Amino acid sequence: MKDRIAVIIPARYASTRLPGKPLIPLCGKPMIRRVYERAAQIPGVDRVLVATDDSRILEAVRDFGGEASLTPAEIRNGSERVGFVARDLEAEIVVNLQGDEPLISTRAVGEAVRKLLDDPQAVAATLGYPLKTEAEWRNPAVVKVITDANGNTLYFSRAPIPFHRDEEFSPLPRLYRHIGVYVFRKAFLMEFLSWPEGTLEAREKLEQLRILERGYSLKLVEADMLSPGVDTPEDVEAVERLLEMKNEK
Repeated sequence: MKDRIAVIIPARYASTRLPGKPLIPLCGKPMIRRVYERAAQIPGVDRVLVATDDSRILEAVRDFGGEASLTPAEIRNGSERVGFVARDLEAEIVVNLQGDEPLISTRAVGEAVRKLLDDPQAVAATLGYPLKTEAEWRNPAVVKVITDANGNTLYFSRAPIPFHRDEEFSPLPRLYRHIGVYVFRKAFLMEFLSWPEGTLEAREKLEQLRILERGYSLKLVEADMLSPGVDTPEDVEAVERLLEMKNEK
């Protein structure tokens, strides 16, 4: 039977700041299992897979009954890893869910999927959380995204956008911190991965700009929380505290 909506979680073992990150335990479960179980809760999802370059992650996923595929070591990034696995699926919609987002909003991802199901012209969707502070706005590590009145992305940048010419910073409607979850029509994902790197993408080091440079846009869904990723030992402690507060076993 055709799996209409598939979630693919790219997971690599090597990490400069946190080696073996997908296997780090969070309240007794490896992080990749936390993310996998979260993905399975997204409304409408038919299939969840992990795409990994490491046999240790592959075995860990299979040990808890999950599905995983081994990808070539030379694959450069998570999107290519997702595409490598997606090409053999019959799915109509593919969700690229990062392997270090154990608390991602399943409601928001489900709504992003619904954007594509409800609009035949929509090719991709992503998430954002309202940008509220000047510190975030000025921080190049925080990717900003601004949309039009219909929720279509206009631009992503590490720079403080939009520029405030005549006044001090204040939060704006439709200005968000980008959350790196992507929902694609499978056919568009394959097309996207076939394109060469774009000029803006190369400057900002943001691959989603390749989509905008080709004349397409992404639908943006506002998340109800800024889900913490896991990049440092301090992040591990923070996520464990949140899991305990939510009483997630």
